[in-house]
Amino acid sequence: MIDKVNDRVAVVTGAGSGLGRATAQVLVEAGIRCVITGRTRDKLEETAGIIAAPDRTLIVQSDVTIPGDRKRIVADCVKRFGRLDILVNNAGYGRDAPLLAYGVEMWREVMNTNLESCFFLAQEAIPHMRDQKWGRIINIASTYGSLALNNDLYTPLFPKDNGSLGPTRISAYHASKGGLLTLSRDLAVAVAPWGITVNAISPGGFLVEKHVKGIPEEVLKKGQAMIPLGRYGEPREIGYAVRFLASDEAAYITGINLLVDGGFSIW
Repeated sequence: MIDKVNDRVAVVTGAGSGLGRATAQVLVEAGIRCVITGRTRDKLEETAGIIAAPDRTLIVQSDVTIPGDRKRIVADCVKRFGRLDILVNNAGYGRDAPLLAYGVEMWREVMNTNLESCFFLAQEAIPHMRDQKWGRIINIASTYGSLALNNDLYTPLFPKDNGSLGPTRISAYHASKGGLLTLSRDLAVAVAPWGITVNAISPGGFLVEKHVKGIPEEVLKKGQAMIPLGRYGEPREIGYAVRFLASDEAAYITGINLLVDGGFSIW
């Protein structure tokens, strides 16, 4: 029997910044060893430096859309730590474009990152969880997996009028995150007999690097006014939700979508 926390091992994708970085930090602080993976090594090294626990972290530079990289993430994890208990599919990506100019390549790029890679990385991880009769898969979705984007809320970032091309949308992002919610439920049923739970977390507005640097102040203010709790989330608050769903206390929870959005989706 393993120590309930200190011998457990997690893989967190997209851990070079934002919610993934904060999640990895929270998990390591809880005593869980952690593989941090993402496309940019410099960013992963920054994450590892912030965590400051080299004996409990492993950097694996990878692209989750590449089959060989997915295999390598799991193989390197098991080689270093001897097991894999928790998979956090956090890597995500969005592309915006006028509705009638949204191209096939843009669509496929987003779907591959946000949905396809989550299934196939889970496929790599599940045999290890099955063999030990314990596992947690946590997919980071979005409130926009269930809601449509309101252009008025994001003006001028996502213009409502581009002439004959229609409004600017993030259609593939919505579709991929909605698909991830359904995938989470389907996987939850499939792996339940093996002692594995699968859940989704849907973040609302969080002030991560890309938001602070890339979104106009007026848009941030409008968004904050739409949140019943009156503030944006702190990245670690997603980490806390992951930590709970990865725990023994959450053993009877599977197939859910946990909204962590300050009430944004209430209305």
